[in-house]
Amino acid sequence: MICILLMLVSYFYNLPVFNYSLKGSNELRLYDFVGALLFFSYYQNKRIVDLHLKRRLFLYRLKTFLIWGTVSLLFTGIFSLVMKRPLWVLQSGLYVYHFWIFFLAAVFLSILIEDRKKLKTFVTLLMILIIVESIVVLLQNFGLIPFLWNNTYKRAYLGFLSGTLGPNKIVLGMTMLMSFILSVAFFLDNRLKVNKLLLIGAIGASLLALAISGSRTSYLGLGVFFAYFFYKQTGKFLYLAGIMGVLLVIMMSYNPEIIDKIMLTFDNRIFNKISDPTVLSEGNVDVGQLYEDLGAGRKNLSLMYIEYLLSNPYIIPLGLGFNNRLIVESSAHNIYLSLINEVGILGLILYMRWMISYLYLSIKRSKYLKMALNGLVLSMMVTLFFGEHIYVYRPLFGLTGLFLFATTLLTSPRYFKDNETKVPRA
Repeated sequence: MICILLMLVSYFYNLPVFNYSLKGSNELRLYDFVGALLFFSYYQNKRIVDLHLKRRLFLYRLKTFLIWGTVSLLFTGIFSLVMKRPLWVLQSGLYVYHFWIFFLAAVFLSILIEDRKKLKTFVTLLMILIIVESIVVLLQNFGLIPFLWNNTYKRAYLGFLSGTLGPNKIVLGMTMLMSFILSVAFFLDNRLKVNKLLLIGAIGASLLALAISGSRTSYLGLGVFFAYFFYKQTGKFLYLAGIMGVLLVIMMSYNPEIIDKIMLTFDNRIFNKISDPTVLSEGNVDVGQLYEDLGAGRKNLSLMYIEYLLSNPYIIPLGLGFNNRLIVESSAHNIYLSLINEVGILGLILYMRWMISYLYLSIKRSKYLKMALNGLVLSMMVTLFFGEHIYVYRPLFGLTGLFLFATTLLTSPRYFKDNETKVPRA
């Protein structure tokens, strides 16, 4: 219980707790240390945990992908030696370790939340973390809290203000997108009886922090979620929209500078990037040109990756190894292309099999959590065409861990151990 609570904190506190020198300036974070305890707990209870895992199809399928990713690390090691970059495989091994500990945290969480009281504890702490993190980000943007990362990060990310989250815009944006969806889900679902004011605070705070993040990929994810929410639960969508409207009016009355800051972010990150802004008002949008304007070079990068894969078809079946970008020297900023390069079509199929498994889960006891789960997964599957945020590259920190935490919480009604229903077998 303590380990999983600490893992949750670590998804919001990405600042390093230990520095060492292996490949330049290297860092260990809270989840690196807690993860070691999770591995120890797993091997102490391996038989029981593995038996439990067979009843959690979405986690069992992720384990299959992770096993293949770990095996493919052998390919990465061979390339590292041949290209005389032996430290690359060590770094890749650390990323594999991160993926495994995020997975184990979700497995142990799925066991603990069979108890509603423990589930409520996790959700309550999550809402507090969302609000605190959002407040830190907002205070930074008003100059009341300084940039919290070192000068190397400050130069690399131009001093982007993200609180204790990684200073890549996608980390703040996606963290707050997932936080917003979870807050909405548990606000609409009354089973846990989490404090409504706390939930409303988390909804408003996460939406403000998401808006101020400037992450265009996260904005797209929010749009996908809203579209699915409106389609599945139109009445509740309008109800929640009314609540958010009231919160906006209150915010504008007490602190209109926040709205000005958000509009400035939108101007800088969206409107000023569009080569012909008149197309928005005229409704004659050229999707291809819009992608060119807002994609920050992703279109050319994706085309380069496609050409590279077609020119080297031997890569496509099994890939070059987990995290192996030694030939192209960059990810594709498209998880599907990156996976083909690293773990091949086999790895891509295993990854998609895992993601799609969420959509087929039946959660009859809570249509709102099911709606949120599907909306979250669909928003990720769409936005993953423009990033690798549900993966474990260095700039992404604990995003994958938070995603697994979120999806596991949203599946919780399937596994409550109470008198209402029996625990399902799959």
